[in-house]
Formats: sequence, structure tokens, C-alpha cells
Amino acid sequence: MQLHEQIQQHLAKLEPSLQAEVLDFVLFLEERQKKRQPDQSVSEEEALQIHQQLMDRYADAFVKLAQ
Repeated sequence: MQLHEQIQQHLAKLEPSLQAEVLDFVLFLEERQKKRQPDQSVSEEEALQIHQQLMDRYADAFVKLAQ
């Protein structure tokens, strides 16, 4: 199973308000990516930071869902 499919499965389990939070974060990442120069790539450190932020948000969302 590909990563985007795994994300979709988890996202489908969240309540709509939490899905909206995930969408806001994805849109934020897209906007940040658009601001980069076309030839500029993400460093490994930046990629790990983005991944950590996403995992933190998922963890927060799942904690809220479990309440």
C-alpha cells in the first residue's frame, strides 16, 4: 500500500473537524512548496522536520478523536 493510500485510510477515520485540520496543514505545505524556487529541493533535515510536524499533528488529531 502506498503512503497516500495509508494517509487516506487514517483520514477517513477522523471526524470532519479533524479532517479539516489535516487539510489546512496540507494546504500550508503546498503553499510553502510553491514559494520555493523550482530548482530548490528539500534538504533531508527539512524533510524530517516536515515529517515530524505531520506526525505531531496526526498524534494530536488521534488524541482528540480518542476523547
